[in-house]
Amino acid sequence: MRGPATLHHQHQLSSYNRLVRRVNLTITAPTAQRERQANLRPGPDDRAEDWERLLDEIEQADGVTMRRRADGSVHVIWSGSEH
Repeated sequence: MRGPATLHHQHQLSSYNRLVRRVNLTITAPTAQRERQANLRPGPDDRAEDWERLLDEIEQADGVTMRRRADGSVHVIWSGSEH
């Protein structure tokens, strides 16, 4: 039997997954890939905890520079993998 804590946890995961999906679309857009940079901003329905978790994960990625802006957006620059 599932209790309220389990349901809350499932909601939290799904809201985070939605945020990750949205940010991935921004990062993988052709212009962002060509320029190796993107501007990210939280959406009106994004949970603050999810946004901070995502930014922490981005910040820890190798080859990524992240600059937080006063308006809550984030400018992300990444190095490309040269083959």
